[in-house]
Amino acid sequence: MAKEELVENMELGLISDDQIREHIRIQLGKRLIWGYKSTHEEQLSQLLDLVHSLRSMKMATEMENLDLKLYESPMSFLKIQHGSNMKQSAGYYTDESTTLDEAEIAMLDLYMERAQIKDCQSVLDLGCGLGAVALFGANKFKNCQFTGVTSSMEQKDYIEGKCKELKLSNVKVVLADITTYETEERFDRIFAVELIEHMKNYQLLLKKISEWMKDDGLLFIEHVCHKTLAYHFEPIDEEDWFTNYIFPSGTLTLSSASMLLYFQDDVAVVNQWILSGKNYSRTHEEWLKNMDNNIVEFKQIMKSITKSEEEATKLFNFWRIFCMCGAEWFGYKNGEEWMLTHLLFKKN
Repeated sequence: MAKEELVENMELGLISDDQIREHIRIQLGKRLIWGYKSTHEEQLSQLLDLVHSLRSMKMATEMENLDLKLYESPMSFLKIQHGSNMKQSAGYYTDESTTLDEAEIAMLDLYMERAQIKDCQSVLDLGCGLGAVALFGANKFKNCQFTGVTSSMEQKDYIEGKCKELKLSNVKVVLADITTYETEERFDRIFAVELIEHMKNYQLLLKKISEWMKDDGLLFIEHVCHKTLAYHFEPIDEEDWFTNYIFPSGTLTLSSASMLLYFQDDVAVVNQWILSGKNYSRTHEEWLKNMDNNIVEFKQIMKSITKSEEEATKLFNFWRIFCMCGAEWFGYKNGEEWMLTHLLFKKN
């Protein structure tokens, strides 16, 4: 079956979940065969080639091609999909009984601990999404001032509405593109949670961020990664439907766990932690469960934003497949291939 026909059948609901998951695992296995080299020398050479090429690129490319159904979804849908903190990235599951809400809070607490947040600090959250980090931090550290940066007016409106609801006066939201954002302010702490995945030239990005750090400031980064491989997220052959299904060509680069260590021109690493991919796998499973437990409302939302019954069905199934992709991707080989890394940097 051609990949276009396969995708169409998946989105029309003609292929079972078990079959979809098997198709995903096949693609993940092929990616590992493609990426792993027979010698460590070849493996390192592949990584360094990418490192050098990134240094000659723009800070980000093809951002306008990011699918709006991924980043501009209706708030009514996002409230169904996510936990109560509206965290759009991985939770931290301490045991089998951990709920999605608990996992969101556990991860946010982990961010605060690892970023060494203390009261009376100024904190910048780049690519702040729906404000999970800023709202949680501002509520926990009442004397901190949090500034979130987002390119989405809907996200800005949501965060400002939550600030009123929670009576938080220590959060400011700036509407701006990270790559062109400028400020004279200097911050004690900066967060970049799942931001670099859509960047290319990490040297330019980290240089820009370092200019916003106080001399004793710290930068906390979370990004998804592979334990060894680093690559532009491009199809590996004509049958590869998986790679561009969620992220259009040119919009994503997948770093290895160690890749940012090659970009310490303006910042220097203080510490690094690895989190099993099982945390993100389970987060996607919980998102899928939330959608399936509210399936009538979920379908109605999809119908309200599409022009036809068929398009509503496709969008409905896109989001279910999105969650299955994440669950299988980060759960592959028990979460020991693709995973999360946290890095803490100081200013050079």
